[in-house]
Amino acid sequence: MPEVASGLHVTIRLPSLAREQALIGAAHAAGIEIAALSTLWLPDSAAGAPGRYGLILGFAGIPEAQITEAVMTLKAAWAGLG
Repeated sequence: MPEVASGLHVTIRLPSLAREQALIGAAHAAGIEIAALSTLWLPDSAAGAPGRYGLILGFAGIPEAQITEAVMTLKAAWAGLG
């Protein structure tokens, strides 16, 4: 995860690790950096715990126009994933 001096973000919960990894892979392929929520859990926590999987989208210090552009890029990247 990139180092950011502030903490503005959106969290999107997902039902599974497979879905989390598919969305992150497509985002990274499109040039959008997203962090996996599952990487922040303690190592001994239950793999199937509710809320364990998801995306963390940071938007600190990014101009609004670039946020809109990034969201549209994500929409296109994720469109084929179903």
